[in-house]
Amino acid sequence: MMSYAFEVGDQTVWSPSLRVGDLFVRMHAATCSVLGTATGLTAIASDMYEIDIEIFERATLAAFNEYSSSQNATFKAMLGATLGPAVNILNYCQRPLTPRSDEESAFISWANGLSMPR
Repeated sequence: MMSYAFEVGDQTVWSPSLRVGDLFVRMHAATCSVLGTATGLTAIASDMYEIDIEIFERATLAAFNEYSSSQNATFKAMLGATLGPAVNILNYCQRPLTPRSDEESAFISWANGLSMPR
């Protein structure tokens, strides 16, 4: 089965199936566009992306702050779909987000519990 590869330096931090990887890249790019931030993703090949962890972390934090401050359930659901894997990647890279509320703590726990092949 074919898969994507997301790399930080020389380490693969996530290797989802082609459809999942493609969907994540597209959703992450759209989310960052709406929030006015860079993605931190650079295509190395059609199925391989290098993650600039500094930029990716800023983008993820921007999305997390929007998620946490919003009262719009639909907006939160849409952000959460791409934010979960991003939070998981940051945690794997030893850059965990710090929760400021029980809701944030619950979201981070959920995100870090996602099964993400490496």
